[in-house]
Amino acid sequence: MLKHRVFFWSTLASVIIVFAITEARAAEPVEWTGWYAGAYGSYISGELNSDDPEHKESTGDYEDDGPMLGVMGGYNKQFENYWLVGAELLIPYYMKKGSAVDKKWFPDSVTYEAVYRYGIFIGLKGGKVFGKFLPYGFGAVGIVNVDGRSIGVDENENYSEGYVQSAAATHMVWQIGAGADYQVSEKFFVGTRLAAFIAAKADHTMPWNEPGPNNFGYDAFMIHLHGAYRF
Repeated sequence: MLKHRVFFWSTLASVIIVFAITEARAAEPVEWTGWYAGAYGSYISGELNSDDPEHKESTGDYEDDGPMLGVMGGYNKQFENYWLVGAELLIPYYMKKGSAVDKKWFPDSVTYEAVYRYGIFIGLKGGKVFGKFLPYGFGAVGIVNVDGRSIGVDENENYSEGYVQSAAATHMVWQIGAGADYQVSEKFFVGTRLAAFIAAKADHTMPWNEPGPNNFGYDAFMIHLHGAYRF
């Protein structure tokens, strides 16, 4: 399933970027240098990965898809040959994480959840201006803090309706991909990106499943849309 999603989004992004370049080749390049700020929305589709094989056996569900919303800002520097480099800051405001129901130890009684708490990314990009279009490659690195929760099991591994245990951890996250921006007006542009979204494993050990570590990570692909105002 993940391979099918990767193929679909990769094809879609490639078509958008190739179309943008083709349409813009004959146009006169416009100026992109300067500061900008805006907002973005993304959809992240991927799979949880774990060092504990019993996690997959008990939940039967490693897929973890959902939207991410946030704000962004950065600076672009365009050179005389129309090449451009830029730096960017992205702050997610909302990220929907996954949940799963236990199928082995507490069938259909205990739930596992991942709840986003905070995060921040710093990115770099480089591309070449074609008229009002800017296709580019980019990479970003940051941190995301996620609270892993078990609902319905107590510290002695007994079923307890509504009992909540949690273990928050901070994950290093990398994004790498390609995108294309378009200047709608002198001050406003919109854009799209496709990227790998890889969260390194971090320890989410809770009292009921000690001793740890119980390491979890996340391998996904992201499609992203944004709009920004140029100062």
